[in-house]
Amino acid sequence: MEISAKTVKELRDKTGLGMMICKQALIDAGGDMEAAIQELRKQGQITAAKRAGKAAKEGKVCIYTDAACGILYELNAETDFVVRNDDFVGFLGDLGKILAANRPADHAAALQLTDASIGGITVEARVTELVGKIGENIMFRRYKKMDADPSKEKIFSYDHGSGRIGVLIKLEAASADALASPALAQLGADLAMQIAAENPIAIDESGISADIIAKEKDVYFTQASTSGKPENVWEKMVEGKLRKYYEEVTLVNQKFIRDPEKGVAEIIAEASKAAGAEVKPVCFIRFELGAEE
Repeated sequence: MEISAKTVKELRDKTGLGMMICKQALIDAGGDMEAAIQELRKQGQITAAKRAGKAAKEGKVCIYTDAACGILYELNAETDFVVRNDDFVGFLGDLGKILAANRPADHAAALQLTDASIGGITVEARVTELVGKIGENIMFRRYKKMDADPSKEKIFSYDHGSGRIGVLIKLEAASADALASPALAQLGADLAMQIAAENPIAIDESGISADIIAKEKDVYFTQASTSGKPENVWEKMVEGKLRKYYEEVTLVNQKFIRDPEKGVAEIIAEASKAAGAEVKPVCFIRFELGAEE
């Protein structure tokens, strides 16, 4: 059936939805404008479009781990009241099971997963349905996966504030005995808590992009050159400020939150000695509810 561009635009103006969605709705409704609107309402599409601009900052960060994989995902709503809604809570659990079973590569792939627990439709479509049913903007905001080789690596997690902050960290051990040691388990717990509290951006300096370092150096050079100090000490001033920056934003250079007299590098060295072989952090992921990445 041929649907005119004028008719599609009229439906778009009435609903706020995209042209392709409106065109398909009109085709499905045989060109009947009111029937198309009614069907879109049933699907929750119109409500979703109206709520899309509403800030969804409440919700929960959730964690799943097993021997070979760790998952972090965040589901948001506009109000804490909806976060306690049975439909929201039910979908939060269903989503975790779907992600754990399928382990998609990224967030885009996660949105396209289907499962019988959500009616055989995609995760993205189920979110749209919930928006229509609940009447608030709901957002499956982000998802990340961490893989591990169980023969030499172990993933640890930390949940702060019942879903306000979630952390995954992967440690590597130089021997099987070290991997199974209490010292490595304690280190994993300690470092996950450290990351939650101090929010580093990398394990060490090598994990910070050259662009970020260049920008920091530029700021420090400007500060040094306008400080009134002699030019021959500017470079040392920049180096000192850069070291201080690394102490703040890299995990191994931070002070240990449970004992500020020690550095994180020191507790890693102590754990390696107790485990009988070198243990080291490989990577981490940190989600804070509602925060920008």
